[in-house]
Amino acid sequence: MNIGLAALSSLDRSTIRVHDLAAQAHVLVVSAVDANDAVPMLRRNAGINVPVAPGTVYGTEKGTVFWLSPRSWLFRVADTDKAVGVIEVVQAGFPDRIIHAALYSDALHWLEISGPGAAALLARGGHLSLEVSGFPVGHIKRTLIADIPLLIWRREPETWEVACERSRSRYFREWIENTIAIGDGEGGTP
Repeated sequence: MNIGLAALSSLDRSTIRVHDLAAQAHVLVVSAVDANDAVPMLRRNAGINVPVAPGTVYGTEKGTVFWLSPRSWLFRVADTDKAVGVIEVVQAGFPDRIIHAALYSDALHWLEISGPGAAALLARGGHLSLEVSGFPVGHIKRTLIADIPLLIWRREPETWEVACERSRSRYFREWIENTIAIGDGEGGTP
């Protein structure tokens, strides 16, 4: 997909779908040691496999695991009981808390932005390459869009799951609607 100037000059509302995702349970796992040590320790002590390469995402029996940084991972699991299970496994494996897990479900609001115009919409707000060669399907990135820190997961070629801090979700939704309205010739406030 090439995001050319023509795609950026106008947005067609009919090519973009945006909806809130149902509440999900999340666990943030953070390591006080280098990832080269933390990853094998998580496998050995807690039986947890986490991604090791930047932006990668693993599907595991415990849920989906997103690489956030060399020392942090976000687990998406089916419900709070499963989240508590991940936390308990990490706590049992690391009583010294060298690796720590905490419930993170209330911190993020997730949206799905999809359709042929989704990439053009996201490109309006930031400087992230949305080309498949620079942002492959199945990868996640942390970036700013509309000056809001986001996690963006390219789940499918034209489907993005976007997470922002819950306190910024209304502002982000307003930015989306205004950007589409301006691009669609409806007016709106930038």
